[in-house]
Formats: sequence, structure tokens, C-alpha cells
Amino acid sequence: MSLCPPSRDSEQRTAKTGLFCPACPHESPVDGDWIADDSAPGERLCCPRCGAVVVDQPAF
Repeated sequence: MSLCPPSRDSEQRTAKTGLFCPACPHESPVDGDWIADDSAPGERLCCPRCGAVVVDQPAF
């Protein structure tokens, strides 16, 4: 029985768990250093580098 090296698919899945700021080159995992805006209804995450809104989901 031989072991196969990790496929590129597993690397791509890892990359999809990150967020990218639309205004600057900052990127981080979903649970990374994003700043949660608790004053907004729902979920809003902002970039710690430039303050741009990265996630803005309404409350249900």
C-alpha cells in the first residue's frame, strides 16, 4: 500500500476557508483577525488593516 501525496484539491479547499479584503491586500482565515462590528444587526466583519467591510450578513 502506498501513500499518495496531498492533492491540489486539498490545498484549494484550505484557501477557500479564508477571507480577502476588497479594498486592500489583507487576507486571513474566517476565524482570523477580522474585527466584528457588534453594533450592526446580523454579522459584519471589517478589515483590521483598512476598516473596509468584508462580510455583511443580515440578521434572520
